[in-house]
Amino acid sequence: MKNLLRVFSMTIVCGLLASCELLRENKVLITCHVQTNEIEHPSEIMRLPIDGQEMIFKKVPEFSQRSIAAFQPFPADEGQGNGLLLQLDAKGKNYLEAASRLQQGMIMLTMINAVPVDMVQLDQPVTDGRFTIWRGVSDATIKEMDKFYPRLNRMKSSSRWMDMLPSTDKEKLDARRGGKEAAAAEKKAQRDMERGIIRGPKTRDIPLEGFTPPGT
Repeated sequence: MKNLLRVFSMTIVCGLLASCELLRENKVLITCHVQTNEIEHPSEIMRLPIDGQEMIFKKVPEFSQRSIAAFQPFPADEGQGNGLLLQLDAKGKNYLEAASRLQQGMIMLTMINAVPVDMVQLDQPVTDGRFTIWRGVSDATIKEMDKFYPRLNRMKSSSRWMDMLPSTDKEKLDARRGGKEAAAAEKKAQRDMERGIIRGPKTRDIPLEGFTPPGT
């Protein structure tokens, strides 16, 4: 996807995204809308002024925060807040691939809580379910997302037997919980190392190769 590095301002009609659902008590609403034309029924499109010209997008998003399996924030360029790399679940992955194949050359607009933050051009098929928001994400948004989704570098498969993205609300919350526990364990191990504390594996753990308990 080609990033459109343009600063833009838009006017949003209240109630535009009333059909989009929240993930339980998640206060962050992320929606991605593909560009379209006037052939669509007027009730199915939204007209937005961008850089002095009117652009038309589908009112119903291709995917929303309901399809996020994990995310990873990063600093945006030129002090424009943060960016987000999103890993979509199986359903969102399919929708993104379909949109990027059928709507090549079109613009995809990202909105957070009904406010436009970024645009990208769909210049090639996206088959891995990863979508990037390049800018416009606040620290508060990231903090709220951390309550519901695991970081991408902490995401684990939702299946013990195969590599599977978390899809249901419960799987996503479990993945988030597992990621938090793994991060806490790594921090504790780092503190122990700095203090010179060496801990052997617990009996329920798989023995570490080459590990020799102290005093043996």
